Amino acid sequence: MSTSISILGNTGRDVELRYTPQGTPVASFSIASNTVRNSAQGQQKKTDWFNVSAFGRQAETLAKYLTKGSQILVRGKLTFNPWLSRDGEARVSADVVLQDFEFAGGNAAKTVHEARDEPIAAQANNQTASEKVTADDAEERAEMLAAMRDMDAGDEAFAGQY
Repeated sequence: MSTSISILGNTGRDVELRYTPQGTPVASFSIASNTVRNSAQGQQKKTDWFNVSAFGRQAETLAKYLTKGSQILVRGKLTFNPWLSRDGEARVSADVVLQDFEFAGGNAAKTVHEARDEPIAAQANNQTASEKVTADDAEERAEMLAAMRDMDAGDEAFAGQY
């Protein structure tokens, strides 16, 4: 079972980018979100950690621009997965499959500046920006379809996976 969630926080480590056997990019990173609550003992700060996974073009974008400490808003599907620590203690991890994101904080301006330069690079290669996007979209659609065909019968497809 999963539920939708939005989290504003900072990355706890650099993005790890890997590829499935079918060539689909998969990015993994952690995000910390701080909450301050008033109680009888005064203000109490709590940090919640989430493991985030992204697929496809989103994974490549995140790997390119995010570093440890970057602020980001993520939206996705939240699941809780139980596991045992080395000491045999029962734990639960909060895992998010990314559906959408927005850069926040100082890295947002960097991303906008670099994205603005992409059409210039495309024109230097005798392509218009729209031709580049169209070619990228067609390639991504082909990868999605191939990945969906390769899914096991027990796998469940969900929005944002491919």
